[in-house]
Amino acid sequence: MKPMNSPEQHRRQRILIADDSEMNRSILEDMLGDEYDIIEAALWELVKQYPRKPDDPQETAQYDALGADSSLAVFTLPSGRYKSHNVLGGFTAEIGFRVAYKSNPKTSPQRIDAQAYVGRIMTWLEEIKNWPKLTGGRTITKITASSVLPYKDETGADKSTVYAADAVLEYESD
Repeated sequence: MKPMNSPEQHRRQRILIADDSEMNRSILEDMLGDEYDIIEAALWELVKQYPRKPDDPQETAQYDALGADSSLAVFTLPSGRYKSHNVLGGFTAEIGFRVAYKSNPKTSPQRIDAQAYVGRIMTWLEEIKNWPKLTGGRTITKITASSVLPYKDETGADKSTVYAADAVLEYESD
């Protein structure tokens, strides 16, 4: 898999389908689809769909980079591997990833809220079943977080704090 260098390089093009027939629109949508060639792009899009609570930070997830100020990011980890190969040619594989939230909390309640924000995202990722579609007959089967609580990843010179949680995305090919 080739890593993305920036979110702009993997922005999906949109096509307006204008047809009077519902059946024709449905056929065109099926043909054009919204499948992802790159699992990292699917994962990034998935995290961007997290349904924020009213008191959640209004950050848009970035891929592979935390901003200078408050930011949310998705990083893939160098842990991708095949779990099994099927006799008929398919396989099961997994890729590790990290969701990190950088903020500048001043009080203990703000630090707790920042940590809980990452935890809510991870819980949501484990519970959803409407996965992004992948190309090549691949299907996401599950996401499993590696711990109950996000951990404090680093504290910057500017007193910013990064809370992060790791997980594994499993997918299979037929």
